[in-house]
Amino acid sequence: MLLEEFEDIKAVIEPHDDGISGLGEVCDTMIFSFNGEIVNRIKWLRGVYEGGHLSSLNGKHPWYIYEKNKQKVAVMIATIGAPMAVGQLEELKAIGFKNFIVLGSCGVLDKSIQADKIILPATALRDEGVSYHYALASDEISYDEALLSTMEKALNKAGIEHVRTKSWTTDAFYRETADKVKRRLAAGATVVDMEASAIMAWAQFRRAKVYQFFYTADYVDHHNHEWDTRHEERTADVMTFFDIAMTIANGLEN
Repeated sequence: MLLEEFEDIKAVIEPHDDGISGLGEVCDTMIFSFNGEIVNRIKWLRGVYEGGHLSSLNGKHPWYIYEKNKQKVAVMIATIGAPMAVGQLEELKAIGFKNFIVLGSCGVLDKSIQADKIILPATALRDEGVSYHYALASDEISYDEALLSTMEKALNKAGIEHVRTKSWTTDAFYRETADKVKRRLAAGATVVDMEASAIMAWAQFRRAKVYQFFYTADYVDHHNHEWDTRHEERTADVMTFFDIAMTIANGLEN
């Protein structure tokens, strides 16, 4: 099987090679947001400025420097999908970022989980392709327990409710069939996303410090074969989730 060809050796192309990594101001912590609205709102705040950018055939991918209460972070839109997200993380780490706080929405497989709840994906089912190039083949993968504990400590100190769970990471969001949802639920997954298992594998391979959380959005209703967008239930301002990311940043030991 092609997905069983993991090799723990140097690749032909590495993220620190000349002409690949981005340029700009680097600080310890990068807030990597899959929600573009968060970044668009941050970049117009007083005192915020463009710190640098990555480049791809899609164009420039800038990050912005934000500082509050002497805590300086970079904020950047994460490109949706495991291949590009991990590629960006590779380059950001290569140029010197140390901590990566990753946030975005997830779908819900378990209807009892309400919208706008904070989820820590402690483990993930590997239904994508990227992770198999960063870790030996397996059905599941996990984050480092020490990193999860650090994140939970910061959330608990701030009184932010959250739930640890298993996610189903899939490349094919238009192929979430009812039977697949049932099988993923049986395997212990309660939410679904597109990048977590790949990011977990990357973090292990590169020994990167990744602190990822979701906020719950739509519901994949396998009972009725329907997609519930839950628009009326999703009332939280997206900046609430950025504030949670800053809470985690403040709790890190750089």
